[in-house]
This record gives sequence, C-alpha cells and structure tokens, in this order.
Amino acid sequence: MRVEIEGVPQGAIEVELQLLPRIGETIKVMYGADAEVKGEVTGLQHYINQHANDHKVILTIRPVISPE
Repeated sequence: MRVEIEGVPQGAIEVELQLLPRIGETIKVMYGADAEVKGEVTGLQHYINQHANDHKVILTIRPVISPE
C-alpha cells in the first residue's frame, strides 16, 4: 500500500510498504543513492476513499540522529 511519511526535514516521502510499523517503532527509509532518514513513528493515519477504491496511510515520524 502507498505510505506517505511526514515529519522529515526534506518534506514528505511516499513509499510502497507491505507491513506498517507500529507507533514507537523506529524506521529507516533510503530515498536516494546516499540519502536516508531514520525516525520514530509518532502517528499513523489511514485515508480511505471508498468511491475511488483508494487507501493511503500517513506515517508521522520524529527524526532520530544516530551517534557517529
């Protein structure tokens, strides 16, 4: 399903996921050859449009900075 990830400094990132993370879990998304964002899931919303047969999930994350 289509998942939009919000809460990242770059704006929103849209990805395709088969499993949804739970609130409190940490995810890492690679969105470029050498670009990634890691964050804790703080919110999860479902957008369902029955007439258009559309289901979209919006994840909100709080970016986590890994110690180098």
